[in-house]
Amino acid sequence: MSTEGKSWKRTKGVLWTDEICEWIKARIPCREHGYTSRKQILDELNQTFKTSFTVRAFCTHCYEKGIQLGLCHSNSAITRGEKHWRHRPVGSFQEKKGYVRIKIGEPNQWMQYQRYVWEQNHPGESAEGKTVIFMDGNNRNFDPSNLECVTRGELSVMAELGHTKECTVEERKTLLLMARIKMAKVKMIGKEYQKIRAHMLYMKVKDTPEYKAKCHAQYLKRKARLQNDPEYKLEQQNKVNSYRRKHYAESPEWRERIKENKKVYRKKK
Repeated sequence: MSTEGKSWKRTKGVLWTDEICEWIKARIPCREHGYTSRKQILDELNQTFKTSFTVRAFCTHCYEKGIQLGLCHSNSAITRGEKHWRHRPVGSFQEKKGYVRIKIGEPNQWMQYQRYVWEQNHPGESAEGKTVIFMDGNNRNFDPSNLECVTRGELSVMAELGHTKECTVEERKTLLLMARIKMAKVKMIGKEYQKIRAHMLYMKVKDTPEYKAKCHAQYLKRKARLQNDPEYKLEQQNKVNSYRRKHYAESPEWRERIKENKKVYRKKK
């Protein structure tokens, strides 16, 4: 955000004047004039001009006026404007975390080389926010036919299906296709897909002896707790009653059913 053209005003109506600028310029670089900190030169400035500038305001004004105080110094022998001996030009390569990267811009813009190769072979497309994987598992094989751009979601589903670094090219292609089919199903069906899948899993196991034994054990455990724990029994009764009240208030069919049950009960009496 530019502050050009703004008049900086501080306490007691004091403005940052040209006289103050000339006073500071006569004392830079500050280190050569005996100043070791911004606070030291600021205290002298406030005492000379009867002002009350803060360190932040002082640094802001100096920056806006292009005044370099010369208090910071580097141990390097490289002067300002010269390139360091470790500087690498655009197009240089480096290895980081086991992957090759290429420099695509100054001053320090790097990109993974597999993404760079993929984008060069797919003009108009970007792999930003996605992952470019090696189909044969070799992260030094940058052949365009060996690179595939996948989303984070597809990579996660592939991992659930058993994707590892040791997979072959055919296995990795199969897992990627299965992941994309699964994600397409979820996108097409939406939330109903999870309900349908859960119902299908239930239909598969509901008639098995293991599932029936498990349900019977849970029933006996709950029954014993209802008999031995009055507080738990009261809590469950309150849940049932609240459920019934909710449906009685919202469902006309439920209200009619309750009325019919009351009529039958009165006739029996």
